[in-house]
Amino acid sequence: MNGNFRMLKRGVLGTVLALVGWWAIFSAKLVGSSVTASWSYDYAPAPACSAARSNVCLDHFEVLDITDSHFVLIVRVPNPSPATGKVDNVSTIFKYGPPFGQRTLAVVAVGRDAQGQPVSSNPYAARRTVSIRPRAAVSTILN
Repeated sequence: MNGNFRMLKRGVLGTVLALVGWWAIFSAKLVGSSVTASWSYDYAPAPACSAARSNVCLDHFEVLDITDSHFVLIVRVPNPSPATGKVDNVSTIFKYGPPFGQRTLAVVAVGRDAQGQPVSSNPYAARRTVSIRPRAAVSTILN
């Protein structure tokens, strides 16, 4: 009986370690796609926020996964430098996945209103559906 109990303990411990290892691989994004997302933005209507300007300004961008209307923040992207006039290539590179398959990515502009409160642009205005596969390189223009 003592030998059976020892084998059972080893089996349970091995299973737990395998599950923890599998979770670590996926949570660390080791198998995720390398995604390059880029977009254009015109700072003329709402200049970038700064120490001198803290309202009616653009604070940053957020790349979201909006597949199935479940909004998941993937990455925050600071304003480029310089952030004046029309900027044709605001971009970021990030690891994403799992989940894998067809995913709808969007970029939103996050600014501050006249009272300094955060406001976001429409997430459906600049979006693209892309295929996220393990360890693949993906490049997309969100417009």
